[in-house]
Amino acid sequence: MNRLTNAEIADDGWPILALAGMVTIIVSVVALPAGCFLLGLMIWLAHILRVPLRQTPADENLVIAPADGRVVQIDNCPADTGVMPLPYDSLRITIRTRPSDAQLHTSPLTGHLTNSCLFPGLFASWPGIDRENACSAHWEDMRNLNERRELTLCNAAGDQVILVQLATKTARQLVCRLAEGKYLSAGQQLGMARLAGVTDIYLPAHSQCHVTLGQHVFAAETILARLPSNPAGGG
Repeated sequence: MNRLTNAEIADDGWPILALAGMVTIIVSVVALPAGCFLLGLMIWLAHILRVPLRQTPADENLVIAPADGRVVQIDNCPADTGVMPLPYDSLRITIRTRPSDAQLHTSPLTGHLTNSCLFPGLFASWPGIDRENACSAHWEDMRNLNERRELTLCNAAGDQVILVQLATKTARQLVCRLAEGKYLSAGQQLGMARLAGVTDIYLPAHSQCHVTLGQHVFAAETILARLPSNPAGGG
């Protein structure tokens, strides 16, 4: 098992926490009651920007949740999604991170980061998007129009998993500072959607799904699926 410590702030959480700290100090000098409120806000930020203590399964054929949140969609997608080309027909699992969840994104498998590309767009929200039965058209609007970052990871067997960070009304910074070619262990820090974003995970279509709609999952710990035995694209 790979353990993440519970005492540290995620690398990509420090800029927000530092800014909040400076604002809290300045406001406290002027108005102490308001400063106390901001101190409470800082404690909340420290909670959601932390690196949570998790136990990551060691099986390299498993795909682990890359984000905390609720599973709001499980779909089968053709290689041509209409939004982004995929190397295979896929199983897509969508996770909606809430403001109360840890915001850290972690690697869903052990392998290399082969691609990281940011596509500018909107930061809009659509009705009912938090519900399991949300209108599919609203989800497709979000995927087509909102800003997104596509991250492709490839394991030793050649299986490709694509993680897409989707912007929302509150998630306006899709962060991944890792260089292409970086080798990551499952559960290792990957980035962050600041704050409360949506994450799509695309897996080979014949992967065995281990989660259900509405289930709350935990980054670096919950098993999303088991990859097929053959490499992605092999059938």
